[in-house]
Amino acid sequence: MLDVKAQSIANLRAQIKAIEEDSGAHGRSEARSSQCNGNASRAQRPHRRYGTAIDAQRNPASLPCGCSVLANSENDKQRFSQAKQTEEERDQANSAFAKIQRLLCIREHASALLYKRLLASGYEEHIASEAVQRAIDCGLVSDERYADVLVRSRLSQGKGLRGIAFELEQADIDPHNVPAYQEARFRDSGPDELARALSLLAAKPPKAKRVREAAYRKLVQKGYETDVAARAARIFAEQHDSVAIETR
Repeated sequence: MLDVKAQSIANLRAQIKAIEEDSGAHGRSEARSSQCNGNASRAQRPHRRYGTAIDAQRNPASLPCGCSVLANSENDKQRFSQAKQTEEERDQANSAFAKIQRLLCIREHASALLYKRLLASGYEEHIASEAVQRAIDCGLVSDERYADVLVRSRLSQGKGLRGIAFELEQADIDPHNVPAYQEARFRDSGPDELARALSLLAAKPPKAKRVREAAYRKLVQKGYETDVAARAARIFAEQHDSVAIETR
């Protein structure tokens, strides 16, 4: 009887011990969890005394300019430098575009020539390129329109096709892609190259004793092909000699 009672008491004590040990372990676990959570909460909630400094480090742009904390932030210095650079580039881009507008008020310009003008004026390559592209997008600049105006104006001035083609090439424009130039080369009606050369010599005759040579040089300088210049100079010289004989 006593053995059974002692055994029961021993079993009861063992159960109590097991319960206490389990409870203690659970309590320690909760304590650690609470401690960890508490630390995390404190990490997420900066102390009120240092809240401004921590917030400044996380989001420097949130503070007004002139704040000492902001000035000491490396990230903010970098952002300020980038913002300043962006603002300067924006000013340069607007300045380059304004220059293009001024040039276009005088006459038409090709995109490549405008780009070269901007570079010569000291603008950086990407600024010049963006300004020209902006003018193209706005319709202010058109290489097709420039080429058409150039060809027709040069033809009216009596300039030769070779010289006109050279001007187009200087503007990075292929003469063979310009309708007005192709029309001048292959048209079936109207004055041809030889007739235009003779008209130029008649309107502005060369002043030299050797009329034929002077006429040839003048036409070559005006952009006429050498064979056209030679034929026109010969015809002009013959007409000039005949007129001189009649006036004697």
